[in-house]
Amino acid sequence: MELNTWNVQEYEITDGDGDVAVILFRPLTHGWRTRHLEISLNLQRAAEVADDAQKGAEGAVEGEEVSSGRIEALLKAQGEAERSISAFRESLFGDLVVGSRNLTINGEEPDRAALVQAILALEDLAEGLSAHILRHGQLSESEGKD
Repeated sequence: MELNTWNVQEYEITDGDGDVAVILFRPLTHGWRTRHLEISLNLQRAAEVADDAQKGAEGAVEGEEVSSGRIEALLKAQGEAERSISAFRESLFGDLVVGSRNLTINGEEPDRAALVQAILALEDLAEGLSAHILRHGQLSESEGKD
């Protein structure tokens, strides 16, 4: 058994021509589950602030100009929420993505750092992969109780 490939899982992606590539990742650890919870709570707070700011901007009387302060608060809150998501994904992929198979970037097989940056740049791929990693890292009712 090769220790470097122990406990590595696969995420398949398919292009428009039906070609399949695989992104290899390690499942979440207990530490990452804790980090996920912490970031989820921070993201929830940021989303609530953004939602409140948006309601405040929309709550202006029709015909009344929305103050620049309300607009700035909305933009700041939305920016914080987006930064939280980006930072989480960058940490998640940087820590857990270990490589790929049958995948090239500009005709060359990417190293791990280039692969992580490419995943981050592709919103659909980043969303699907992060959801897959989080879903596969959840503890079941009986797991982890020994």
